[in-house]
Amino acid sequence: MYGWTGKILIVDLSNRKVSIEDTDINLAKKFLGGRGLNSYFLYKEVKNRIDPFDPSNVLIFGAGPLAGTLMPASCRFTVTALSSTTGGHGDANSGGMFASEIKYAGFDNIIFRGKADKPVYLRIDRKGIFIEDAGELWGKDSWDTQAALRKKLGGEEYQIACIGIAGENLARVASVMHGLKRAAAKGMGAVMGSKNLKAIAVKGFKPLKVARSKEFADKALKILKSHIRGDMTLYGTTGGVIPEVKSGYSPASKNLQTTVFEGIKYIDPRILREKYITKVKSCYGCSISCGRLYDVKEGEFSGLDGEGPELAALWSWGTQPQVASLPAILKADVLSNRLGVDCIETGNTIAFAMECYQRGILTKEDTDGLELDWGNYKTVHTLIEKIAKREGIGDILSEGVERASQKIGKGSHEFAHTIKGQSVSSDMRVKHGIVLGYATSTRGADHLRGLLIDDVMPVEYIKKNFGEEALKSKGVVGKGKAVRWIQDITTVPDCLGLCKIFYILSAGYSVFTFSDFAEMLTLATGEDFSASDVELATERIYNVERMFSARTAGFMRKDDTVPERFFREPTDGGSSKGQKLDRDRFEIILDDYYSARGWDKSNGLPTYEKLKSIGLDDIAEDTRKFTDNYL
Repeated sequence: MYGWTGKILIVDLSNRKVSIEDTDINLAKKFLGGRGLNSYFLYKEVKNRIDPFDPSNVLIFGAGPLAGTLMPASCRFTVTALSSTTGGHGDANSGGMFASEIKYAGFDNIIFRGKADKPVYLRIDRKGIFIEDAGELWGKDSWDTQAALRKKLGGEEYQIACIGIAGENLARVASVMHGLKRAAAKGMGAVMGSKNLKAIAVKGFKPLKVARSKEFADKALKILKSHIRGDMTLYGTTGGVIPEVKSGYSPASKNLQTTVFEGIKYIDPRILREKYITKVKSCYGCSISCGRLYDVKEGEFSGLDGEGPELAALWSWGTQPQVASLPAILKADVLSNRLGVDCIETGNTIAFAMECYQRGILTKEDTDGLELDWGNYKTVHTLIEKIAKREGIGDILSEGVERASQKIGKGSHEFAHTIKGQSVSSDMRVKHGIVLGYATSTRGADHLRGLLIDDVMPVEYIKKNFGEEALKSKGVVGKGKAVRWIQDITTVPDCLGLCKIFYILSAGYSVFTFSDFAEMLTLATGEDFSASDVELATERIYNVERMFSARTAGFMRKDDTVPERFFREPTDGGSSKGQKLDRDRFEIILDDYYSARGWDKSNGLPTYEKLKSIGLDDIAEDTRKFTDNYL
């Protein structure tokens, strides 16, 4: 095989055995790779409603067919499991250098089954594949774990994915970490910890072949030359803070109580760049260099250094808890990266706790004496550590917003803003397209899939294919079709091992089409892919993920919604002041979305006929086993 390595590594942690299986070319063509194959494997491996920490859950790493190639930004890998936060489909995508190393080691996917009887790590190098004792690593944070492993194994060339203390303690907010800050979040670190798997250390040594190497290299060079280095290089993803606030698509602020944060001027990415950023950094094969190293040279946090922060970190440690200090935000960023917690879910959980404290639901007796006042960055830092260690109030908050509200009770669920159990990271109540993307994402609240951001959309394409009203923030007609298109096109990079920032977001959704991705695949794999082949593959993936969550968590139409606060409370400032989400309009665009997907409007699930029509015969038959709607 070309592009794909043709091999899948199976790691049986319970019995400490490894085996290698061939990648099925037919499955690879149907699901492309990366996220796509991961999702299909998860569907086949986890068949019932189980606890995400049960050994029968699997943890799957996937690098797509273009990962590690000459194609720019071919740096992404996907981690997939039954979600520890939603109980449904869970996956997270991350960058850095790990995806290419998986490919150079000779694998498309690594599937972990079972649970080790004590802490272990997986080592892959020229000497073989080994499940090693990780006792001396247990208790170390993610940075120290990687440093210790490289010292032990004798090589900086090893690329490592690991968990920090949060993953060890099964904090549901835990991430899988790589490098200083690359995170596969969405609770994947908790699942990894439940398997007593501390780390994966890989040193590749095999060549990676593409079918039509000269044409592939020419295509890669053409893309590289055509891509403009702009604000993303200057500011990384943090450059989106000010535009998003102005556009009405705002970062979550004060647990969604307000769309106005007066301190936003103090966390401006331009100040971050001028005062703290020392160097830019790239993932494998990327010319954008959106990663940045920082150093705090004065004040309370003098001597602090790290990598980042991303846009989500500015939201989570800035606007959400109302912290208007960049050094304090950078301190929180370092803590979250070292301890291995997802900044979004953790930041949202802290903001939720702060609102509970504000309203008297939580008191100092509940919070270990901490004052959970808005803007109190010292409390934020302390809570991050408590959450990672499951200490005191941190034990409850480590469960994430949804489960924490269930444990706290006393009406706190009114302030727990989640979608399918995953907390919401932004305020999009006046942007119908973004609302719909969040509501219908297959992994719960999601700011990376299905964002119909009308400010950066390809206007003429939208008008031609979905109608002029689809461009309007509060438009109805065509919204469902447009969101379906964005969900599908943004699925492709996840499957191929490419970065969405490079190919989708920084390109304004308009440069790379299904045809472009089909050409890349054809040149890399030697298999003939058309634009419709690629689009159909993404449709299969969305349907598989949807059916998995229906089977394991019961997610249906009733769950395709957004926080009640968006319907109940109008925004309090900015260009969208006084507006709220209209429930009737939301139901109309949801119907439009189901029509675009070919799903049953009554329950929001794919029909038996729909699944058969896109080549998911086996999954279509499964539907008969758990719902009467297909009889």
